[in-house]
Amino acid sequence: MDIESLFKKTLENKRKSDVPNPIDISLVKDAVKKRKKDIHKGDCGKLLVIGGSIGMTGAPCMSAMSALRCGCGLVTVACPKDLNHIFEVKLTEVMTLSVTSENGDFSDGIWEEVREKVNSSSCVLIGPGMAVTKNSEKLMTEIITKSSVPLVIDAGGLGAVSRDVSVLKKASCPIIITPHIGEFSKLTGFGCNEILKDKHQKAVDFAIRYGCTVILKSHETVVASADGEIYTNIFGNPGMATAGSGDVLSGAVASFCAGGNTPLLSSLSGVFFHSVAGDMAALKYGEYSLIASDIIKYLAYAIKQTDEEI
Repeated sequence: MDIESLFKKTLENKRKSDVPNPIDISLVKDAVKKRKKDIHKGDCGKLLVIGGSIGMTGAPCMSAMSALRCGCGLVTVACPKDLNHIFEVKLTEVMTLSVTSENGDFSDGIWEEVREKVNSSSCVLIGPGMAVTKNSEKLMTEIITKSSVPLVIDAGGLGAVSRDVSVLKKASCPIIITPHIGEFSKLTGFGCNEILKDKHQKAVDFAIRYGCTVILKSHETVVASADGEIYTNIFGNPGMATAGSGDVLSGAVASFCAGGNTPLLSSLSGVFFHSVAGDMAALKYGEYSLIASDIIKYLAYAIKQTDEEI
């Protein structure tokens, strides 16, 4: 099956369920911007990904590659210094920033090392593959309260924030969080089953209370804004329940945010293209054998076909 046919079949196969504000191509078309002939990489967004730890170097790498596939012009991974050589080997188009570390985890007081890079970026994604330690908790507090650019918080970043969720109210920049049900349980104190029974309300309540955009990942992922808007994903498949899928999503969301889109449009676009790419990959390889890097590959096709559709 050719790419165009895969894309059309994916759109035809969307779930026809009665959900609040389904996310479809009409909501995300403005995020795919036509490029001018004289554009350069600096015009296409500068993303800083902060993460990585021993045994978890793959997560920020997948986020970074996903961001590039979603159009980000420059991506840098800030990683523990003693793991930098691994990232240098794994990544080709992505730059690295080695940060002081101890035994594969970020050291204390690294805000000053990343401050300049944070504030010269268009967006910062923090958390993929990052260990939850006292040092990472301190870094999260500093970056949330001192960053002048939008933040996307995922994985280890959410784990650190869950120790003191009130820090989100002290943010000096827009924030997008991307928790799965278990992570959202730690952030809110609600049990997983309780959240699943009323996930739309739980997500929007949190978004309003803490002034952030929430991407609550599950079957039919929910996107809720600080203004009380709520949307529901109608694409995706069980094959996407695989290691690294969430890292691909956070990279996609951060890429659209780095491109100058609002937190809400960035979230809707990341969710849409991630899920459509996952569905296209499943049609090609089957749900059973789907892996996260397949989703990254098909992000390019999903965006290309969307661009041609509009």
